[in-house]
Amino acid sequence: MEKYLEKVMKMRRWVVIGHHIPGRVRLKYKLGIVAQLMQFNLQNVDDVIAQIPAFRSYKLNKATGSIVIEYDANTLPLELVDDLFGESDQAAERAYFAIAQYLSGEGIQL
Repeated sequence: MEKYLEKVMKMRRWVVIGHHIPGRVRLKYKLGIVAQLMQFNLQNVDDVIAQIPAFRSYKLNKATGSIVIEYDANTLPLELVDDLFGESDQAAERAYFAIAQYLSGEGIQL
């Protein structure tokens, strides 16, 4: 579980929430991210998202500068997703562990 925390925390620094409804969150790239993305292996994005079982899929849209993540709103509370990709590192870390604990209670391991 903790081995993925570093990847999640790194990824979240590059995005802000553009729009969020239960089950779907659009993350917008922060300014200056394009240069970083050119050096970042997109497999890392896939790895981060794949490690959270409640995240069903994602779509990277270079034209709009965003990532859309679809997740199971019945499994993952909207507030935890907001905190995970919000501005506070502390809230994001708490959200990550809360998501892990919640999923563990459902019999799903991170």
